[in-house]
Amino acid sequence: MAVLGPFSAATNFSLDLEGSPDTRPGTWGDAGSATDTIQFENVPAGNSVRILRVYGDFIAWPKGFVPNYGVGPAEGNYAAVSWGLLTTAPGGSQRVNPAADNAMVWIQQAVRVDPVRAPFDFDTSAGGLLQPDNKLQSQMAVFLNTIGLPIHMEATFVIVYQYESAG
Repeated sequence: MAVLGPFSAATNFSLDLEGSPDTRPGTWGDAGSATDTIQFENVPAGNSVRILRVYGDFIAWPKGFVPNYGVGPAEGNYAAVSWGLLTTAPGGSQRVNPAADNAMVWIQQAVRVDPVRAPFDFDTSAGGLLQPDNKLQSQMAVFLNTIGLPIHMEATFVIVYQYESAG
């Protein structure tokens, strides 16, 4: 198999997201998500993009004054946040339930008042082959948000990738 690279590119995505009331069973608070697309361009004909490594950090904090801060943990306000990288293959899994075959990276944090930071360095070479559209999706989500404020989230990362002959 012919390989070109590796190459690397740095990027950043940021978002303020509160969500809307989550009515699914076993959940509470607000939930929501947003997806950005990274388009690999000028891929040589007959080649596919493989993501080899992703490193950087994911940070989050409430945007504004957090109500009811200082009460006991059971009464306090929290939010969960997550960030992941996915291919554009169909969601879900053909082999594992519940799971997603198209996710190569996924992390989550709990936020109360102070910023949280999740540094990461993932070897994604085993599951990092993109679909023929050469698109990588960056997805952020907030859930179980009882803070009542938008949560600011940022994923800043470097993508190390290569081109591989598709045949």
